[in-house]
Amino acid sequence: MRRAILLSAAAAVSVFALAEAAPHLQSILPSGWRLTAPAGPLATVGDMPQGIALSPDGKTLAVVESGVMPAALRLLDAKTLATIKVVTLNGAFGKPVWCGAGTVCVPGAATDAVQVVDIASGEIEPASLAKGAWPVSVALFSSRQSGQRVPSVVTADDHNSASGGTISIGQIHDGGVTFAAHPILVGSHPATALGTSDGKYVYVALRGQTSVAVVDPGAAKVVQNIAVGSHPCDLALSNDETALFVAVCDEDIIAVIDTRTNKRVASLPVGIKHGRVHGYGANPNALLVHGHDLFVSLGGENAIAHLRNGRVIGYIPAGWYPTGLAMGADGTLYVSNGKGESAPANPQFNIRKRSTGGYVADITVGSVRAIPRSTYDQIKTMTAQAISNLMPLWSARAPAQTVLRAHGPISHVIYIIKENRSYDQVLGDIKGANGDPSLVNFGQDVTPNQHALALRFGVMDNAYADAQVSADGHNWAEAATANDYVERTWPVNYGGRRQGYDLQGGRGATVPHLGFLWDAAKRAGVTYRDYGEGDCCGPPNNILTFPALAGHFDSAFVGWNLRYSDLDRFKEWKREFDQFVVQRNLPQLEIVYFPNDHTSGTQANMPTPEAFVATNDYVVGQLVDAVSHSPYWKTTAIFILEDDAQNGPDHVSDQRSTFYVASPYARGGVDGTHYSTVSFLRTIELLLGLDPLSVADTTTHPLYNLFATTPVNAAPYNAIKPRADMNAVNTRTAYGSALSAHLDFSKADAVDPRVLNDILKHAVKRR
Repeated sequence: MRRAILLSAAAAVSVFALAEAAPHLQSILPSGWRLTAPAGPLATVGDMPQGIALSPDGKTLAVVESGVMPAALRLLDAKTLATIKVVTLNGAFGKPVWCGAGTVCVPGAATDAVQVVDIASGEIEPASLAKGAWPVSVALFSSRQSGQRVPSVVTADDHNSASGGTISIGQIHDGGVTFAAHPILVGSHPATALGTSDGKYVYVALRGQTSVAVVDPGAAKVVQNIAVGSHPCDLALSNDETALFVAVCDEDIIAVIDTRTNKRVASLPVGIKHGRVHGYGANPNALLVHGHDLFVSLGGENAIAHLRNGRVIGYIPAGWYPTGLAMGADGTLYVSNGKGESAPANPQFNIRKRSTGGYVADITVGSVRAIPRSTYDQIKTMTAQAISNLMPLWSARAPAQTVLRAHGPISHVIYIIKENRSYDQVLGDIKGANGDPSLVNFGQDVTPNQHALALRFGVMDNAYADAQVSADGHNWAEAATANDYVERTWPVNYGGRRQGYDLQGGRGATVPHLGFLWDAAKRAGVTYRDYGEGDCCGPPNNILTFPALAGHFDSAFVGWNLRYSDLDRFKEWKREFDQFVVQRNLPQLEIVYFPNDHTSGTQANMPTPEAFVATNDYVVGQLVDAVSHSPYWKTTAIFILEDDAQNGPDHVSDQRSTFYVASPYARGGVDGTHYSTVSFLRTIELLLGLDPLSVADTTTHPLYNLFATTPVNAAPYNAIKPRADMNAVNTRTAYGSALSAHLDFSKADAVDPRVLNDILKHAVKRR
């Protein structure tokens, strides 16, 4: 009998029998992980539910929806999970709070107010805050005023500015709330604030820092900062309020603070550990105290950790990326899941003709599960299911003979990252593979090199981007994970309700525990060179925020800038490559960014979408051509992928994308193994002797099947010039030209994708 070993928070060991699991399969996710559903009601809700709260009478569940679609407060029947009412909001974020029997307070985000919703009438009374406050959480507590305790509300306000975030304290009156005129400065990216019942302290989790701020509300200032670890994101008090539990998102722990001394007294590890299931990325992001039990939502592992008296006793399967928890009087555990239950197909998303919807960020909707106590009390079965969900259905063991190993025949890796294409959109016309030719937008005339590379070195028709969009896509492509700050925030950005774009960077709240691929290379002593990935705008204003890239990037290579051609990017890469060949010192790892296949709509005098994609295809072919005609070909593997698949249709999944390898050891043929972004990262790590970056690449299936043990594809590759005109430009009369002229292409995906896709669907001709 196989055994799962779980290390408890108290360092004790709990043992569960995997053979007891009898999961009900819901779906296989793009990562290859599975979702299984315990018994109990299941409801589909809007996109990215951020948090949930049960009414005082236990009859109604409030759900905050804050994704790309308009924000809303959804009210569900707690018994059946049937929708009672949906109240559209101008802005929302975080967890709702029942401010009274008939009112719900919702952090209003871009509205700079707490939205006080009357659930009977649906009317909204905004409680205004300072301009630019951007409230992300709200909580009830008792403040001290004139020697008395007054029912109060505290918000955490994420100003997203250099001066840091604030908290605001308000008084409840007649179903409304009035906030004090002067907020209290607390620090970088506050995630939530929580006050003690005696009004003595307000604690603030600072997601952008490594600490919890202790605020004296009477003095209106921070009196202490308690170090807890990287990016604390939620707080909960024990029933007697002697302990403050802190979910430390990027440490995979719960820090425990003694509120009598305000000292950290314990760290409770909560990520799942069993055999190959280990590593950072559990993303503990929501807490629920119930008696002596503590429930922890593990967004990155699709599970709920169940702790009792300071030790993990097991895990409960959840949906895809759980975000919030609530508990009924009968012990029913309610779980909101930010991405719901599956990654659906989107063949209706077609940029060639009038679309009926299908954009990934619109159709990745959330869910709420109600799990009866009788179900999750079967802790052995629940834990076995939660563990097995993170184990791929296929074997991930290395073959007895494989070239995917450190110090093997492949000692150089070139990793190319591109932008936003789906499998069917480009390769759906390849015969013998699982494609839909009717969905092809950029076929062989536009992308002859990608077709040739796939047909020669291997067709991966069951491979998926782990991300939905570029904001999380570059994190997945570089770090094998996207942390909770990124996952919760990008949908609001893409929905146009949050200014600024701080979701790709090497400092602050976006950085996961082990950093990025270049950090892993630096730790391992592997030589590396970066070309444009992580550079916002190219010379002369290169902005690199990743410390490990200092001295390891080509400052003449232009990163994101659609007014710059991939042809020129290739020339700059080739200039350095030729020098490395002469000097015989090619770095072991090169990361190259070619973003032109993103396109810029139909901006007048800019390349047409087909010209952009064809140019991108040609430079990929030229890079493989250059390497294959060099002395380094025999020791090199080239990996090429899209950061996401958001701008194309697919009949299998809205996250299925194009993945390519090029190497003398690539065996060719069609490989239907389930791969994802992290499969590529893990393969690169194996070749270079790097440790995994997260639980996702630790558990994934590397590309063992694609590589032979001896060179079978050693002939040089010759780039193919696309038949599509790479010099074609949009005219001023092109559909959407006037609109495109005013769109913001200064950053990847800064434009509303639905607007850009509407333009593309009229601009791209069938070939």
